[in-house]
Amino acid sequence: MYWLGPFQYASKRELLDRLKTFVATAATGKVTHPIAVQKLHLLIAQHPDAARKIGPGVDHFVIKRNALGAGQGLWLVRCDGSETSFSYKRCITGVRQSSYGKVCEALRFEVRAQLIAFRERQTLPTRCAISGNQIMQRRDLHIDHKIPFWRLLQRFAEAQQLELSALATRGSGETLTLIDQEVAAAFAAFHLQHAQLQPSCRKANGLKGGRLRSDDC
Repeated sequence: MYWLGPFQYASKRELLDRLKTFVATAATGKVTHPIAVQKLHLLIAQHPDAARKIGPGVDHFVIKRNALGAGQGLWLVRCDGSETSFSYKRCITGVRQSSYGKVCEALRFEVRAQLIAFRERQTLPTRCAISGNQIMQRRDLHIDHKIPFWRLLQRFAEAQQLELSALATRGSGETLTLIDQEVAAAFAAFHLQHAQLQPSCRKANGLKGGRLRSDDC
């Protein structure tokens, strides 16, 4: 699992593949979709030469045709009007998971029991909320958030007036937890009240993950 801020990916490879598709197929010009812009800000902050690349601050991001060779590339325009290209691969490859990403992952583990309980309550056959197809086998049954998990995290942080990246974690992998268990318990209660869970099938989940959207990077 890999986190770009509050956005979850199965791995670094999945994020790299999505970025490759996004850059290759996006319209040239200024990137305007707010979620895509948010992800690009998170991405450039992970660049090994971020301070020099960002300079006085990022005004906006641009997709440009490559001057040499085929394809397109990512550029940022600084607040002073200067601009530079940057490699999304350098932003991802070899970068350790951020504290923000660890907190997001820890909070997802905190509500895992809720997803498991919802899954166990499903009787088969049931209808996939994404594709509308019938799910016949329990091995094909997955649980999906109707409201994306990252949006729930964002709403929780705003309601609690929390800076998620400032929270501390301990452990790793599936033992990753927040040190502040009061915040963890508060998020579990928030998730129980606000999360809209729905059954989905393995194939539809894969298509959902791979589909290109205007915010898909």
